[in-house]
Amino acid sequence: MAGSETRREAILEAMVRVVGRQGYRATSVADVIAEANVSRTTFYKHFEDKHDCFLAAYDMVVDRVLSEVVAGCDADAPWLERIRAGLSTVVEMFALDPELARTAIVEVAAAGAGARRRHWDAITRLTEYLADGEQLSEGRELPSNIGLMAAGAVSGLIFDELLTGRAERLPELLPDLLFALLVPYIGPGAAAAEMRRAAAG
Repeated sequence: MAGSETRREAILEAMVRVVGRQGYRATSVADVIAEANVSRTTFYKHFEDKHDCFLAAYDMVVDRVLSEVVAGCDADAPWLERIRAGLSTVVEMFALDPELARTAIVEVAAAGAGARRRHWDAITRLTEYLADGEQLSEGRELPSNIGLMAAGAVSGLIFDELLTGRAERLPELLPDLLFALLVPYIGPGAAAAEMRRAAAG
């Protein structure tokens, strides 16, 4: 069983790599099994088709990113510090692994409605880490979907960088991304101050 699970993981990792390099639509099962160095029979033992494999690979990527975010945050730190640390973890991870980043943020949009729903679910999971920010609104009324709006804005900015092949620039954009994430919660003045802090290192 362990060997079978290892082969499944190798196929998922291969899907992430190939899609990240050449795009979802251009990726074939043949490309994936060549990358994973497994047989076609082995692939179809674990997955119904390319789309089924991609969805499982996407879930794996989301779990990996969220695990890194949690590991990089001090649960006892103030909310602003946790958000800055979590966002920094994401951009550094994506800058170091552009294939994973493109699969997670860009190519998921090309993989159909089911994949886009998974992407939205992933953003929803991320909003759980933003909920405490509502306590910093100083009485201002916030939309009920404020977390989705803030996380969606950041995802869109990251998408633009990845689409144009500039994953390595993401850490430089941390101050701008932080501003976009914080401004709905703490207002433009305080968000700009946090942006300057991030820019100063």
